[in-house]
Amino acid sequence: MNATLVILLCSIVVLSGAAIFSFWIGRRNKSSESWTVGGRSLPIYVVAGTQFATGVGGGVLVAHIGIGYSAGWSAITYNLLYSIGIIVLVLLANWLKEHKFTTMPEIFKKLYGEHKLMMTIVTFMAIVVPFGWLCTQLVAFGSLFTEITGIDFTLLIVIFAAISLLFVLPGGLKSVAWTDFLFGCFMIIMTVISGIYAFNLAGGWSEITSNVPGNMINIPEGLGAVGTTTIIFWILAIFPGALTNQMSYQRIYAASSPSVAKKGFIIAAIVGVISGIWASFMGIAIFSMNPDLNDPELASGWFLTQIPLWFMALYGSFIIATIMSTVSSAVQSVVVNITTDIYQSYINPNASDQKILRLSRLMSVVVIALAVGLALYYPKALGWLVATYAYSASGLLVPIFGGFILRKTNLLSAKSAVGSMSLGVLSAAVAQIVGTDIPYVAFGILGSLVGFIVFTYMFNDKNKSEELEVDKEEVQV
Repeated sequence: MNATLVILLCSIVVLSGAAIFSFWIGRRNKSSESWTVGGRSLPIYVVAGTQFATGVGGGVLVAHIGIGYSAGWSAITYNLLYSIGIIVLVLLANWLKEHKFTTMPEIFKKLYGEHKLMMTIVTFMAIVVPFGWLCTQLVAFGSLFTEITGIDFTLLIVIFAAISLLFVLPGGLKSVAWTDFLFGCFMIIMTVISGIYAFNLAGGWSEITSNVPGNMINIPEGLGAVGTTTIIFWILAIFPGALTNQMSYQRIYAASSPSVAKKGFIIAAIVGVISGIWASFMGIAIFSMNPDLNDPELASGWFLTQIPLWFMALYGSFIIATIMSTVSSAVQSVVVNITTDIYQSYINPNASDQKILRLSRLMSVVVIALAVGLALYYPKALGWLVATYAYSASGLLVPIFGGFILRKTNLLSAKSAVGSMSLGVLSAAVAQIVGTDIPYVAFGILGSLVGFIVFTYMFNDKNKSEELEVDKEEVQV
């Protein structure tokens, strides 16, 4: 049997089992609340599994192993920073669960009140990040498996996108979260197996250390082998990204209680750091065997060419599972924004539960079709979609956490949120155009903070109250 057929058969078995489970979950949970927020009943292990599988995604298999290949244990630093960002969200868990939010814009509505322009901007920013993830994951899958199997890039993306709907349509977040949990378990098992295999293939630790520069494998030196500049970039990029990703907030909404959300996220953060250890080790082991790769991100693909057919099939399924977990989560997240923040808010506020459910499934198909079209016809533009992560963080980070801190005061207004978001995005755009050495997301966040402070002072309710008192005094005089 050739490699393509074996990988396909193994992948069909893995995905079929998960799809059957997804349909079983969907049959038991037919409400729109199950579709949008998992029925707000997910247990700890599912919250941890879906957060880990969604957050890690296919990046750990290509980019993070590439970091390990070029900079030793630095992938641990990357994942540690992301995990710290996830743990920070735990601070919001009680408040988020108390108000039973469904999407990111609902947080702004609670903090700043009803304001159409504000809600429109937030909805757009909440959508572009998961949609960008969706497109890039499709391209990553097509590019990698075209090399492995020889199957046409277009055909691979179309088939993969169609299969992803099997995990979204039955039960929305409920089915996505539970299948993410299964994929997460599979990912953990495969990291252990692949780590052991790479260890033996490389000839053991003594052989690895003799072939790898000391600055990559010594602790703590290896944790910063990627360089101070890059680590600063990660700090400025990863924290905002982790703290403003709607998909993470949805996992908190879907937890059965604040305590469950907190414990699930802490577990996911710990497992995330462990996955960084695995990615670093894999990169180091591959470097030991072949230090001459032109592109570090080719390390994972090269490893596939060195393993036996049976293990290649399992590893290929491993890759599919990790990418699938991110794709299905991204589709569901985008659709919830469309149905909740656009359709129910502006078009049909009184839509029935069943109508929302039908529309959600229809929009899932539309969203995945749009993503496939973009991935096929504009693959070089996907870098701009990734950049939307930075722009989204530039606009959302300060208003979310600034609003949370000031939520019990009368200082907040929708104009302060709009001003903060607008100045944040503008500052990031100017910095990107100028081409600063410092990541432009840093300028975006700084601009957003300045805008938040200035516009909060100018338009807060306290100033309004003082203005009304002055008017009353003038009238009396």
